[in-house]
Amino acid sequence: MFQRFRSRLRLPSWVSVLARSRDGNVAIMAAFALMLLVPLAGGAVEIQHQSALKLKMQDAMDAAVLAGIRAGSGYNSAATTYFEASLPDHEGIRVTSAFSGGPASVTGTAEGVYDTSFLNMLGIPSLTIHATATAVQSQSATCVLVLDDKASQAFLANSGAQVSAPECEFQVKSTGKPAAILNKGVNLDVSRLCIEGDNIIDNGAEVTGLAKGCKTVSDPYAGNLPTPATGCQFNGRNYDGNVSMTPGVYCGWFNFNNCVKVTFAPGVYVIKGGGWNVNGGKWEGKGVTFYFADTSKIQFNSDIDADLTAPTTGTYQGLLFYEADGLSQSDFIFNDSKANGLDGLIYLPSRKVTFNSGSKAKGHRLTIVVKSLILNDTRWTLEAPTSPVAGVAALAGGSGSPYLAR
Repeated sequence: MFQRFRSRLRLPSWVSVLARSRDGNVAIMAAFALMLLVPLAGGAVEIQHQSALKLKMQDAMDAAVLAGIRAGSGYNSAATTYFEASLPDHEGIRVTSAFSGGPASVTGTAEGVYDTSFLNMLGIPSLTIHATATAVQSQSATCVLVLDDKASQAFLANSGAQVSAPECEFQVKSTGKPAAILNKGVNLDVSRLCIEGDNIIDNGAEVTGLAKGCKTVSDPYAGNLPTPATGCQFNGRNYDGNVSMTPGVYCGWFNFNNCVKVTFAPGVYVIKGGGWNVNGGKWEGKGVTFYFADTSKIQFNSDIDADLTAPTTGTYQGLLFYEADGLSQSDFIFNDSKANGLDGLIYLPSRKVTFNSGSKAKGHRLTIVVKSLILNDTRWTLEAPTSPVAGVAALAGGSGSPYLAR
């Protein structure tokens, strides 16, 4: 009987020796046990090695598709080269790979065949390993542009400012020393913070996409925005209680004191020769534009809740706050704004703009262009505006960081 088994299994000679011993049955069992244990133990090691190879090949694939998307139109060659360089000896596996897609999305797949030794004794001559990954190039809009190209501290983020704008870029033209200061406790979750200067002070802020010495976008709005009529229609006065405002030219100082609610009819509000001093209250207006004919301003104070939306059609489409060209430099301050929802373009190229004291902007679809910018204790959630300015190209967007989307 044993001879028939031996012939069928082609057992090594030392097993036959054991079979002829006086303890033949025990020897046969031991032989069979050894025959199984050796490939099983070795096979377990090979399976572990397969898992390690799979992780290494996946890491190489992840890095390859990211390299491909950064290469733009040459994504295929770049991704292939990077992948093969990441597995220089292929770790004893036969690998094939392929990449497809385009500049905005690159997908890679790879298959590796790993020849076995111990598992081959059990009828498993090879193990197959797969890896796949897709990288996507995020597209971002420039939501904040700081224009002063020489100022020190053109952009200052202070006092725990928090910004959630993952699809928005902040761009700062300054090459001053320092061009920007980012203080501890600040968290800017943006697609990119692009600063033309390479000298900044970073005191431990958390900033995603910080890029120094990078090229900022140009200002498309300068000299291209409409100029409304500026003949005075309303002269300085005080408001309280519930107020309904009508479009027109407001000259002198207007005080909004103890106003529970201020409602704006759609249209253009020209502010000239003074400004509006606002103390508290709820502001609501859809399809509204505020134009500053000179260094006049709106001073928002003490717990303002503003929900203001720019027109979506017509001459003033997309314009929420903007000013005349060529004004001298002045301050524009938003204080203690508890729930601003601002939609449109804020174009104040001569203003040093400060958001103070817990300013909160749930303002979706907001673009800000200012001379300089200070964020103190702000809480912002921003997206790019949905309604572009009539007749003017929007601020050029950038490309955010590519990311894996397996």
